[in-house]
Amino acid sequence: MDETKVKSLIDRVIADRGGSFVVALAYVGDRLGLFRAMHGTGPLTSEALARKAGLNERYVREWLKGMVAAEYLEYDPGADAYSMTEEQGSVLADEASKTYLGGVFQLPMASFQHMPRFLEVFRDGGGLSYAELGDEIVEAHDRSHRSPFEHSLVQDWLPQVDGLEAKLHAGAEILDVGCGLGRSSLVMARAYPRSRVHGLDADPQAIRGARASAEEAGVDNLEYLNLPIGDLPPDAAYDFIFAFDCIHDMADPLGALKAIRGGLEPDGVFVWSELNASNDPLENRNPVGRMISAISPFHCLTVSLAYGGMGLGNMLGESGVRELAIQAEFSQCEKLPIKNALQQFFALRP
Repeated sequence: MDETKVKSLIDRVIADRGGSFVVALAYVGDRLGLFRAMHGTGPLTSEALARKAGLNERYVREWLKGMVAAEYLEYDPGADAYSMTEEQGSVLADEASKTYLGGVFQLPMASFQHMPRFLEVFRDGGGLSYAELGDEIVEAHDRSHRSPFEHSLVQDWLPQVDGLEAKLHAGAEILDVGCGLGRSSLVMARAYPRSRVHGLDADPQAIRGARASAEEAGVDNLEYLNLPIGDLPPDAAYDFIFAFDCIHDMADPLGALKAIRGGLEPDGVFVWSELNASNDPLENRNPVGRMISAISPFHCLTVSLAYGGMGLGNMLGESGVRELAIQAEFSQCEKLPIKNALQQFFALRP
């Protein structure tokens, strides 16, 4: 036995154990407003932060020490005060920031609340539906996608598709599949007021939230459809269809892709994003691939199997996308030159 390899694995396990508790502490800070309370305030003692957040000082003090150890916050021992740098604030506290990541702590914590059920399905099969996973999962996805949708979708992603922007500005029919709480649909509706955006999701709770957000925003070129993509009317005809990070979750992804192809105009384009992982597990031995692979059984796989679905998981990779595109009889499948750490993008034509 190679003792160096044993030590390396032990070090990894210790780091992962610590990381799991750091995520839990960061979740506490996010949900109880501790990061937001520190943002832009300068150094604070634990007593001052506890008063500001309305929390117990002793717990706040321990939380602060944990966040300093994780390098999420800073500490001045002379003043016995804690602070948040501009960079830390942009990632952990400012939800409008391009680099905000505070929402990512929600998904693991909301998922792990169901661990007894996960043990059951690991033994017996089946899965946990969106309804069983709960509303916080939907919120977690929305907050995690907020920054890329608001800062990259129309600024960086869509311009990479030849001819797409000009048609969207001129006026086009758009379908946003698996829109969740509708943030991507709303961003496109605002950016392209001459186009008509239709957000589609099978989750009624998500659609209710999306409609409320659209009403609050006051946009008049946006509507939401509460139905599975497979129930798209046969006479539907869209110039552009988008599906961001959702096809792999579906019970019948191939059926969904066939419905999307059937819903496109003859010269239409389907823009499809999948997570930046590979179906070869050895290629996922990197921080992003490791994270994506670990999420899959707790969300992407289980929500598909809950409905007796294919259970693709979230590691399709480029080869999986191309294989499904062929099976769904798309004539073209082009990988787009979009630089993104978590997603890879494809443009498909009927």
